[in-house]
Amino acid sequence: MLGLGQKFVPTPRFTTTAKDMNENLFRFRRDLYRATFWGDDSDEESDDKAAPHVKPKVKLPSEWTPSESEIPPEITHRVMCFFDEIEKLYSKREARPNLRPFELKILRTIRADPSIIIATADKGLGPVAVEIHRYIADALKHLEDDTNYDIITREEAATLTAKIVREIIHWVERFQPMTESERRKGIRRPNAGALLDKEVTYIKTMTHKADATSPNAYFYLLYKLHKDPIKTRPVCSTCGSIAEALGKYVDACLRPMAQAQKSFFRDSNVLKKRLDEVRLPPNAQVFTTDATAMYTNMCSKAVLEVLTEYLRRPSTMERFDYNADCLIEAIGIVLRSNIIKFGDIFAVQKKGVAMGICPAPSLAIIFFAIHEDFLMNKWKSIIFWLRFIDDVLGIWIPHPTRITDDQNWKNFQEDMNKFHGLPWEFVPRTSQVEFMDLVVRIEGDRLLTDLYEKPMALYLYIPPHSAHAPGGINGLVTGQMLRILTLCSDPDRIKTHTLNFLHRLEDRGYSREDLVPLIETAAKNARKYLQRSDEERQEIIQNRKDSLSRCVRLHRVFHPDDPSGSTIQKLFKETILEPSGKQPLNELENLDRSKIPVDRLMMCNHRAPNLGNFLSYRDIGKRPGVNISSYLKK
Repeated sequence: MLGLGQKFVPTPRFTTTAKDMNENLFRFRRDLYRATFWGDDSDEESDDKAAPHVKPKVKLPSEWTPSESEIPPEITHRVMCFFDEIEKLYSKREARPNLRPFELKILRTIRADPSIIIATADKGLGPVAVEIHRYIADALKHLEDDTNYDIITREEAATLTAKIVREIIHWVERFQPMTESERRKGIRRPNAGALLDKEVTYIKTMTHKADATSPNAYFYLLYKLHKDPIKTRPVCSTCGSIAEALGKYVDACLRPMAQAQKSFFRDSNVLKKRLDEVRLPPNAQVFTTDATAMYTNMCSKAVLEVLTEYLRRPSTMERFDYNADCLIEAIGIVLRSNIIKFGDIFAVQKKGVAMGICPAPSLAIIFFAIHEDFLMNKWKSIIFWLRFIDDVLGIWIPHPTRITDDQNWKNFQEDMNKFHGLPWEFVPRTSQVEFMDLVVRIEGDRLLTDLYEKPMALYLYIPPHSAHAPGGINGLVTGQMLRILTLCSDPDRIKTHTLNFLHRLEDRGYSREDLVPLIETAAKNARKYLQRSDEERQEIIQNRKDSLSRCVRLHRVFHPDDPSGSTIQKLFKETILEPSGKQPLNELENLDRSKIPVDRLMMCNHRAPNLGNFLSYRDIGKRPGVNISSYLKK
């Protein structure tokens, strides 16, 4: 059962009913009515364009829908025809399951067994079955370590939570735009308007909602199966907590700054491109280093001090356009919003930055980048340096004298470790290293790469009988072939990785007859894509965006026995887009004589709950009979 992978979707017992589709159809009508109301001259998002540093997710989704009187009658008539036909298509029927009876029994048994936790392995190594008593003991090894955490009572947690909520609301009130009352009274408030109205509404609404439902972060573990002995990584899930909305605001502001750091790279494709640009002298050596428990060992006080100095630099403020007081105070509140829930116990993380808070990666990138500037200015032996949060790849040019070179290497490592107690572990300098998902080796004056595959990787690709929308395998094959052709320097290794990929998909239940043409087409398209210039790629991306801006979306939870996407597309075309004997939709005009910018329907298929959802262990307190406090040391 676990071998199916946590992303496997069991087929829901019943198909979707017309009533189930009501909310999705209302959303579809709202989107079409909005497109009709604004027409081709839409300036609906002009306020966002005026503030490019604000990310779209730091706002509540708009619920506004034009009234029927603001929409041409022809449009409302076509929509009603579409709805009537959709209602005829959807009916409740018992579906054929994609799990065999004994598999369904196993799933029910696992879900009902209070003695087993289905946890997740670190590094993508799949699901892990753990006895509940061991899982709790492993978690308490972290939480009972009084150097990092303080266990507190429920009452103390409630008091601290209420304090954080008050801090957030007070912060919002300080930096929100001037209110009408303040304008009338002639009150001048410093820093007023540092927040946009949409940000204010989003942060206040989501914070109050979290406070009323589930205010604290949930503590859970990832298992490091690749370590001997097995270790665990503590994670604090802030999703839905009082810190989530403010954390998203902070991350939206910090992410452009993090991406602007000299050592930053976004992904393996960018890394490969940077490596291809390097030309090496004959004696070059490559090395890697990674921070030991970076988030835990990043002193939150030091993080705030370093970020404060960086954010108050005139050059930073001019480049990224933000209010320093507003952002610095927000970071401080996020770092203090460290109240954790694990079952029926509560704790406060008093050291480090919680892994799982939204801005943690951006904080980590900028925090150490300050020290990197010092290191790169001092150590000219390093001619290449890139960092992905806590993993570094560098090129070292040795000193001609061995003794001097060894001393330089030792001194460099000491300098690396002299930054607010953050420790780093180094791999010896050599001609080949494993970094991220690549093997990087020196050959002549070039850096060549190959895919690095973890020895314990399970390759749990979604099986073909999972209740996912069709077409998922196309995206998987296209993405993997582009990855292989982009990251592998050796043509022979490209063939090897392609065959391995084919065999792994066959092992998951896909047929070779279906896969071979897919892989050949994907490889052909990938080579064509890699031959394009950056300008041509950007043009393709822009054309895709333009096309997406002229479509209307119909969301639905996918069920394999529901009407097919092609059936709904045909229905949309016949009733809305191009009804027989009538003008096409995109030639119609709204009440302002502007054309309606809709050319097609996009089906947005959402998945039903998967095994990861059914076996979730995020909130261990929901398990019957689990009393974490009874495991605490007295």
